[in-house]
Amino acid sequence: MRILCVAEKPSQAKAVAQILSQGSLRTRDGTSRYNKNYDFQYRISGTFVPVTMTSVIGHLTELDFPASCRSWHSCNPVALFTSPVVRAVGEKVKDVAKNITNEARAATHLYIWTDCDREGEGIGGEITSVSRSVNPRLVVRRAHFSSVLAQEIHNAMQNPRDLDMRQVAAVEARTELDLRIGSALTRFQTLRLSSRFTSLNDKLISYGPCQFPTLGFVVDQFLRVESFVPETFWYIYLEHTKDDGRAVFTWKRSKIFDQEACFALYAKCMAAPVARVTSMRSRPKEKWKPLPLTTVDLQKCCSRYLRLAPDLIMSIAEGLYNQGFISYPRTETDQFDPNMDLKGIVAKLVQYAPFSAYASSLVNEDGFKWPRKGKNNDKAHPPIHPVAPANNLSGNPLRVYEFVTRRFLACCSDNAKGQATEIEVLVTDEQFSASGLMILKRNYLDIYPFDRWSESSVPVYRQGDSFEPSVFEMRSGVTTAPKLLTDFDLIDIMDKNGIGTDATHADHIKKIIEREYIFRSPDKFLAPSTLGIGLIEGYDSMGLELSLSKPHLRCEMERELKRICDGAKTKEDVVRESVNLYKAVYMKSVDEVVKLEESLGRCLQQEPDSSVAVWVPSNGSGGSEVCKCSKCSE
Repeated sequence: MRILCVAEKPSQAKAVAQILSQGSLRTRDGTSRYNKNYDFQYRISGTFVPVTMTSVIGHLTELDFPASCRSWHSCNPVALFTSPVVRAVGEKVKDVAKNITNEARAATHLYIWTDCDREGEGIGGEITSVSRSVNPRLVVRRAHFSSVLAQEIHNAMQNPRDLDMRQVAAVEARTELDLRIGSALTRFQTLRLSSRFTSLNDKLISYGPCQFPTLGFVVDQFLRVESFVPETFWYIYLEHTKDDGRAVFTWKRSKIFDQEACFALYAKCMAAPVARVTSMRSRPKEKWKPLPLTTVDLQKCCSRYLRLAPDLIMSIAEGLYNQGFISYPRTETDQFDPNMDLKGIVAKLVQYAPFSAYASSLVNEDGFKWPRKGKNNDKAHPPIHPVAPANNLSGNPLRVYEFVTRRFLACCSDNAKGQATEIEVLVTDEQFSASGLMILKRNYLDIYPFDRWSESSVPVYRQGDSFEPSVFEMRSGVTTAPKLLTDFDLIDIMDKNGIGTDATHADHIKKIIEREYIFRSPDKFLAPSTLGIGLIEGYDSMGLELSLSKPHLRCEMERELKRICDGAKTKEDVVRESVNLYKAVYMKSVDEVVKLEESLGRCLQQEPDSSVAVWVPSNGSGGSEVCKCSKCSE
C-alpha cells in the first residue's frame, strides 16, 4: 500500500503533512515550483505505509471550446450554446498536473484532501481524472475535515469516505453552463456595442449569470434613490416631565401624510388635553445572543463592522484556517453538533491574552451556555469558530480572528438580561406609548460590542393616573431617501435571492467592480457606472428583467444543480434544459438589440454609430446581427 494525498493548496498540504508525520517528514521538490512533495510513514490498521502529500492550486482542468469556435470571429455567438466543449489541463497548471501524475504512477491509493464543499469535491474529481490517466487502478478515497487540528486530521486519515460524484457532476454542469452562457452573451455584447460606441472600443463587456443579477440589485437601489421624492408628513408629539424624569411618548398612528386630517385629530385632543394612563407594565426582557457564524454572516459583519471588502475578508479567513487558527470558513451551518466539545474550545481561549479573563469566566464561573440553534445545517462543516489561540497576529488578520473569537464566545454566553417598562396613555381617543429599559446583566454584550442595547429611563406612573402634557404639539417632518447599498446589504440580498453561494458572493462583487459596472465609494457605498445602468435598463426595456437583470433564472439554475447533488436529475438533463432557456433569452436580445443601444446611448450621452456595417454569419439564425470589429473590420 502506498498513499498519495493531494490537498487544495500548498499551505494546506504542508500543515496536514506536519500533523500526520508528527514532524518527521522529508520535503522534495516536484515539477511545480509552488507545490512541494512531503514523504513520511503513517500507521494504517497497525502497519506503517509510505505516504506522499502534495497539492494543487485550485482547479486542475478547465473547459473550453474547440479551436473551430475559440476565436471571437470564428462563429456566430449563438453557436456556443450547442458547440462541443473540451476539458483539458489548464495551461498555467500543467507543471502541477505533471507533478500529480509523476507521484500517482507508484501509488495504490489516492486520498483527496481538498476543501470539503461542492467546489472542493469538483477539484477532487479533476485530481482523480488526471491521476487515473496514468494509473487506472488507483483506489480513490476522500478525507473529510473541517479544521486543521491534529485530532480531526488523524480522524480524516483513518476514516476516509468516497468521493461524492453527484457533487462532482454538479460542478461540471455549472462550469459548462457558465462557459456557454457567459461566452455567448459576452461575445455578442462586446462585438456589437464596442463597434457602435467609440467609448467602448477597447472594452470587454462581459456577461456572467451571477454577475448581472448582482449588478441589477445595485442599479435597482440606485434608481430608487435617484427617483426618490421627499414627502412631508405630520404627527402629534407628546412629552411629559416629572420630578423623577422625562418621558417622550410615540403616537400610535406614527405619522399622517394629510395635514388637514392630522390637524383635525390634534384639535380634538386639544379640546381636552389631559393624558390618562391606561396601562403600566414592567416585565423581564432579554436581548438574544447571536447565532453561530456562517460564511454569509462573516462577510456581512466584517464588511459592516471592520469596513473590509468581502473578497479580502474571505482571503484572510482562508489564511487563518490554513494556519490552524479557525475552522473551515465556508459553511452554511448555524448550529453546533451536540457532540462538539465547545467548552473545551473556550478553555483553549483562556490562553489568548485579550480575551483570557472572559473565557475564564465562562469556564470557571459556570457562565458557559450552549449556543442557539439556527435553521441551517449543510451537514458538511460546523459554524465558523476559533480552534486555537492566535497570539502573534497583527493588522487585518488579527481583526478578523478577534471578530470570529468574539462571536464564538458570545454564542457560548448567556443572553443579556433587563427589565422593560411600557406605558400607554390616552388623550381623548388618541393612543400614545413610551418605554424604558434597565439592563440588569450584560452577559454576552461584554465580549460582543457589535450589538448595542441602551438603557433609557421613564418616570413612575400608575394605571389610572392623569396628567397634562408638558409639550403637546402637531409637528411635521420629511421622508428621507433610501441609502445606496453597502457590501453588507448586497451580500444579504444575494443570499436571500439565491445568487451565488456563500463561497462566491465576494467574487461576484469583485468581478463587477473590475468590469467597471459598479464602483465602491470612499464611504463604502456601492453605485453603478453609466455603463452598468445602461446595460440593465437596456435589457429591462426588452422585457428581459426576469431573465438577465433579476435573479429568477439563475436561482432556478442553482436549484437544478442542487437536484443533481440530491440524485433527482442528471448533469446532462440540467445542462440541456438550462441551455434552452438561456438560448431563448439570447435570441430575443439579438432581435431587440436596438433597445440596448438606445439605453446605452442615453446613459453614455453618445449616439450609437449606426453606419458601421454588420456581419451576418453564414450560420446566422433568424436574421440576427453582429457588428464588425471596429479595429480590424473582420
